Amino acid sequence: MCSWSKGMQISRKGMQIRCNISYLEEWLKEKNLQGSCAIDTMEPLCQTAWLLQVNKSTDEDAKEICERCSGLSAVQVVKILNSYTPIDDFEKRVAPSFVRKVQSILQGNEGSAQLMLDSKYLFQVTFPFSPSPQALEVIQVPSSLKVGFLTRL
Repeated sequence: MCSWSKGMQISRKGMQIRCNISYLEEWLKEKNLQGSCAIDTMEPLCQTAWLLQVNKSTDEDAKEICERCSGLSAVQVVKILNSYTPIDDFEKRVAPSFVRKVQSILQGNEGSAQLMLDSKYLFQVTFPFSPSPQALEVIQVPSSLKVGFLTRL
């Protein structure tokens, strides 16, 4: 999702983020929920879409990113910039020097308490064991399960 076209607002295949945010905002207005915390919750997403669209090359760009992305933490901004993937010839990868510049400006900023999760991380799930009050010896396995190859110990 970290490419310019994904953050675009114009009518094109890659307008997904901003377009979906607009649909959510419309829905909230229809349901009279625009005063709720849902709008505030979507602010980091709006800032992310903007970050994907903005120029990322000059000192002024770096300052503007730091000012406009107040709902994102420094870690989130840097991760988005590092993950930015050009999809067309006219796009360029974000220069590491630019990322370092943004990171140095953001050093003092707290930003959001949200964390950027690694999408490839697998969370371990543990289900508690509750022993059955039924004795295994009295349980009848239906033949429709076709587990005749199992033997009872």
